[in-house]
Amino acid sequence: MKNKTLLILLEVLAVLAVIAGVFFFQQRAEKQDQALVTAEDTAKRFRPSLQYQDKDYPLKRNMSSLLLIGTDNTIDDKNQLGEGYNYNFNHADFIAVLVFDHANKTVTPVQVCRDAMVDVMTVNGMQHVQLTLVHTIGSGKEDSAAVMRDTVEKILYGAPIDNFMSFSLETVPLINDLVGGVTITLEEDLPELGSEFVKGATVTLRGQKATRFVRFRDIGLLDDNIRRMSHHRQYLAAFTVAARDAAAHDQDLAVKAFKLVEKYICTDLTVDGITKLVDNLCNYELKPVVTPPGEYTMGSQFAEYTFDQSALWECVRSVFCEV
Repeated sequence: MKNKTLLILLEVLAVLAVIAGVFFFQQRAEKQDQALVTAEDTAKRFRPSLQYQDKDYPLKRNMSSLLLIGTDNTIDDKNQLGEGYNYNFNHADFIAVLVFDHANKTVTPVQVCRDAMVDVMTVNGMQHVQLTLVHTIGSGKEDSAAVMRDTVEKILYGAPIDNFMSFSLETVPLINDLVGGVTITLEEDLPELGSEFVKGATVTLRGQKATRFVRFRDIGLLDDNIRRMSHHRQYLAAFTVAARDAAAHDQDLAVKAFKLVEKYICTDLTVDGITKLVDNLCNYELKPVVTPPGEYTMGSQFAEYTFDQSALWECVRSVFCEV
């Protein structure tokens, strides 16, 4: 169980690399500790309960959470900002919250659809946009991730999210190939990815094939992001197997991974926070992924995903609140 839970970080495409690489950026993080996490911010984010239909539901007392954001941009950082306004090109394709129940020693991933429609304040006023676009507000770094955190909190009925970690999906082929490739059994035909991608075939993903598998969707289909989210879950499960085998043969694997992907990641975790996260992931039970259900409709320009609010609430209540 210890090895399985430690590899949760590798399952999210680079997080293990960050955790294992604490030594490499400890000096930088120590300087940022006070600026990133203040007593005022901690007090502001604390809440004893969530409210649903005029009733209070107490939050679990011993709980913490981390927002993971996988972005899809390949443009160099120096070309990120548009002239005259705060905008970047890092759309958020992978969005999940890791919820740690410290009393029961479990961690539950909550996966959130990128196409969920949200209201967010922009330089042009309040806008109703897909969640994926929220990350384009700001520089594409910590400020953008912080706006994403606030927005996901609102989606989850105000459930507190303590920290964030964003990483570019450019890390996928790097980490994928570092563990020797990832082998999957296809659950459907995917001719767009190659002639070998037929239902039932066993394929080892290498290089950009891994990136295409986790990013591919048919934009001609209204709800095809749901299929892509299932690809994410399938890939992460297979990646765990490959990472476990690679780690068993190379004790320096995590350090090598960190060196590969360091420049693609940003987080507000402090050194102390990272240390605690490592300990929790090494010892906690990994629960099944929770994916709040909803429905796709065609908006004026793009596909729009609307949560089934009662089902969404049940997901939130079961993960964040006392039974």
